[in-house]
Amino acid sequence: MFMAIESATKRWTRKDLERFPADGNRYEVLDGELLVTPQAALTHQIVAVRIASALHVYCELHGVGVTTGPGAVIFGKNELQPDCEVLPPGSVKRGNTWEDVPCPLLAVEVLSPFAVSRRRDLDAKRKAYLGLGIAVYWVIDHEARRAHVWSGGRAERIVSDVLTWQPDPAVAALEIQLEDLFRLPDSDD
Repeated sequence: MFMAIESATKRWTRKDLERFPADGNRYEVLDGELLVTPQAALTHQIVAVRIASALHVYCELHGVGVTTGPGAVIFGKNELQPDCEVLPPGSVKRGNTWEDVPCPLLAVEVLSPFAVSRRRDLDAKRKAYLGLGIAVYWVIDHEARRAHVWSGGRAERIVSDVLTWQPDPAVAALEIQLEDLFRLPDSDD
């Protein structure tokens, strides 16, 4: 009851996140609003790990960035935690905190089935990430078996076959087959 009343009146900051328990929920703050997302479903996590794995292998091979998942994007009093992100090369040093690293090159959210979470990922978080100058934002919809892609200031593209990312034109693009991304383990699906 306390949080419901407080969240309706309080302007939250990322400093407030320190007092929340490690209870499986994801706590984020955007423009004074507390965003609480329940622990992700199993299929959500499988998709997030597959994306992070593909990005990690690609980034390591080509030296184009550092993959984390989940990550943190901190700006002002805000903190968002994308399911996966790629930080610029050389931005991670021993002793770094999330406040020390620059904005990611790519931020990825995997949609949850909760309507409020879907709206946040597709609207509020999209505006925040793109407004910060993050070059590419992916929202992965494993239920609909597609990805929403924003890149280079262009309008949204819906991808249903191959998701591509090419942070350096001198390097071949990463290609992720969505069919493989969405396949359940030990399944013909």
